Amino acid sequence: MTQINNMTLWPQITTMLSRYNIQQFAAFFAICLMPSTLVFGSETTVIATDDSIVAIESIATTDTPIQVEACEDRLWLISSRHLTSEACRANLDAVSPHFSRLSSNGQTTPSSVDEYFGMLENSRPVIVYVHGNRSEPCDAIERGIFVYREIARHRCNAGPIDWVIWSWPSEKEGILAKDAREKAYRTDAHGLYLASILRKHTEYGLPTSLLGYSFGARVISGALHAMAGGALGRRTLPGTPITGANFDVGMIAPAIEDDWMNNGYHHLATKNIDRLSLLFNRRDAVLKRYWLVDRIRGSVALGYSGPKTFSSRVDGSRLPVRSRDCSPSVGIRHSEEDYYNQPCRAGREMALLISGSLETTP
Repeated sequence: MTQINNMTLWPQITTMLSRYNIQQFAAFFAICLMPSTLVFGSETTVIATDDSIVAIESIATTDTPIQVEACEDRLWLISSRHLTSEACRANLDAVSPHFSRLSSNGQTTPSSVDEYFGMLENSRPVIVYVHGNRSEPCDAIERGIFVYREIARHRCNAGPIDWVIWSWPSEKEGILAKDAREKAYRTDAHGLYLASILRKHTEYGLPTSLLGYSFGARVISGALHAMAGGALGRRTLPGTPITGANFDVGMIAPAIEDDWMNNGYHHLATKNIDRLSLLFNRRDAVLKRYWLVDRIRGSVALGYSGPKTFSSRVDGSRLPVRSRDCSPSVGIRHSEEDYYNQPCRAGREMALLISGSLETTP
């Protein structure tokens, strides 16, 4: 195992102390400075029991230790920020996002699509994380690494992974309502771009999980819908539609309508989902006003309402959904970081999803 010189990490430590709270700094300390540590915790999960959702029995953990091991993970950045955000003008025959390798402190090294797919292995999980709105390029990297570290704390005895941050143009532009409408519009084009890359993941037989926050979840559900032959912005991917990709998907405060993956705009998305883990907040002050995005009164965000009904999976079976209302801990804030703090424990939930250890009852 490669030895880490703790002194070289001192600048990162001081940065973390000034920027994050003590719990977040502790996560950094556990991963970067200690080869092995123990974390204890317990949780209780709220489970939806709608007829169209597989009901999962009690999800609770005892105070059992979780071991954090150093491992040879690889970090990547895929950016579609330079591509047009107008779906009608998108070149879907030759999607060309920028690929970069990432260091653990966020430094980028230019890469290529050939190197990316040349290094991925079908025995090694690939996790694609898509950030939410109002993120500059550097913010997307910083947030992606934060989420990666929070999840790494809970990956007990797990092997190495490829962690991919998908960066799309979501910089702050104007007042909140106008800005949200513009970003909602952009998710169509960038969902198509993500779908194009995920098709190659499927063709290469790469085990892939997808994690998205807020509008990032909207990009993901749109991509899965497009892979299955669905239209986004009146555009479809060229080639034969792909279903049965069986991606595990994690969504935190998703900014999509609560019926879109049933009979709505992204109704084909579930044809490429194996399991869905959903963390929502019925007190979210931003998602409470979600109807302002499309100016349709009565429209409700999935990240606000929680799960209702979903279309079936590709084999006709009901979609297994594991969900939790995090409003007691998150409150009215629309904040991704708050979901990773106790007692919501998004890090543990997403680690379970990635490991494929979610158990469902048929």
